[in-house]
Amino acid sequence: MEDALAFFERVYGEVPEWVRTMHEQRPQALNDYLTLRRTVMEKGALSRKQKEWILVGVNAARRYERSMLYHTRGAVDAGSTVSELAEILLPCILSRGLPAWLEGYKALTYAEQYLSQRGDDRDEHEEVTEATVPSITTAEEALTYFSREAGGDQPEWVSLMNVYAPGTLRDYANLRKLALADGLVPRKMKELVLVGINLSERYPNGVSLHVTSARRLGATDAELADVALTCVLTAGIPAWFELSELLTVDKESE
Repeated sequence: MEDALAFFERVYGEVPEWVRTMHEQRPQALNDYLTLRRTVMEKGALSRKQKEWILVGVNAARRYERSMLYHTRGAVDAGSTVSELAEILLPCILSRGLPAWLEGYKALTYAEQYLSQRGDDRDEHEEVTEATVPSITTAEEALTYFSREAGGDQPEWVSLMNVYAPGTLRDYANLRKLALADGLVPRKMKELVLVGINLSERYPNGVSLHVTSARRLGATDAELADVALTCVLTAGIPAWFELSELLTVDKESE
């Protein structure tokens, strides 16, 4: 079987310093991590490409450039286009603000360069058209939109923004609708990326919101479990803790 150093050099194009150091200090720990990584990243309810997307989005949101770029390479190797990566990164703005895009655009630049080095023109024949969604023109329409997204309840933050900044609420609703619209990447996948971001940062309100949205769009427990396990690779076992509680609650309520 391929040893750990050879594996990471093949996957990342180099042996990262953290891999080399772990190999020197605790080689068995590195081998165990590699076994976990191989198991998690193999095709399950989600494909490898979709798991790489999740890790690109999570690390853009966390502003962890090194890991984001490694998984950008992985996403390209798994068949992703730059345009698909852009659709994965834009919704990250909704969860962690513009800094997520400021970090994420580096992934797009890296992907373009990597594809060029490989002589790969997979984006050249891909027609990119921005999704067209009906605009929200009033704060009242925004309130209706957010209530529907929350399953009928109006979140408190929405109510307060409507009082103090109704125009901002309207504009944010339009940004949200556009960023989450079906395109090259379906909305369900975008919701799963947002689940991953909130699992990785242990933000239960965000986890609950996007798990609910993903389920409404057809996400299964197996897909949600794959999201959490993928996040374990970059955010540790607490990412699994956050989701496993939701899965347990759902099963007990059936």
